[in-house]
Amino acid sequence: MECAGRKVRLGGFRQQALLATLLLEAEHVVPIERLLEAIWEDTPPASAKGQVRICVSAIRRQFVGAGVGDLIETHPAGYRIRLPNTALDLARFAHLAALGRSAARDKQPEQAVDLFRSALAQWKGPVAAGLESRVLRQAATMLREEQLSVLEECVDLELQMGRHRKVVGELYRQVAENPYREQMCAQLMLALYRSGRQADALRQFRETRTLLSAELGIDPGESLRTLERAILAEDRSLEAPSRPAPAEPGRTAPVASLIRQPAHRAVKTSWTDHTLAMRTRLTSLQQANLRLQATLKL
Repeated sequence: MECAGRKVRLGGFRQQALLATLLLEAEHVVPIERLLEAIWEDTPPASAKGQVRICVSAIRRQFVGAGVGDLIETHPAGYRIRLPNTALDLARFAHLAALGRSAARDKQPEQAVDLFRSALAQWKGPVAAGLESRVLRQAATMLREEQLSVLEECVDLELQMGRHRKVVGELYRQVAENPYREQMCAQLMLALYRSGRQADALRQFRETRTLLSAELGIDPGESLRTLERAILAEDRSLEAPSRPAPAEPGRTAPVASLIRQPAHRAVKTSWTDHTLAMRTRLTSLQQANLRLQATLKL
């Protein structure tokens, strides 16, 4: 990993998973039980707490040896890593995304798009990539959801500003990677239609409908079906704005109202009590205090 421009060499999985868990909750004391779960899930050995102490000591030595100081504090309940607010890419992402949403509410779409794009640029890859840990996988999934939500908000504004041609390529890639996100599919359909590609827009709908039916046994949501009917009818409400115009606070353009539905309809999942607790603990992280990666190149 890299810290303050200096290379820090970590040991194996235990050290990497432990540090990743601390970074996800930087500035907060992480209970020892949570660290055990991140490393061993439900089957920690009898010596687990001792092994955690050894890992922490080894990481501290690496930090000190790299000249960045001892960043990890020991507390009765666990450990805390202390970092400047802008030290982690995900912290910068959260800050810029919040500024972007504020600018959008204040009818400053161009500034909002710039801030959203700056926020998205902070992502260098998946969170805690390569670490097989249930705790870290759950955190990574929720952080990815936040990233995609910011992207969808950004594209909504760009479509309202008449930048449909600019976003087509990016939307094709994102829809291929996230085929169940109906809002993203709708954004692509709208961008294609406004670019004079009605047939491609309708083909995208058919591909999404086929995928949802084959893999989940469901039809596209009402908003996506409504958009398909509007494209077939060449509804004038779908036309691109004649010139970029800011959206009113709390409102979207008429076409956006066709697609501003939940990004995708999740198939019912059986959550354990532990997973629900995990989601609760990560809520504040997801909203304003996202942590990790980029500086953590594991």
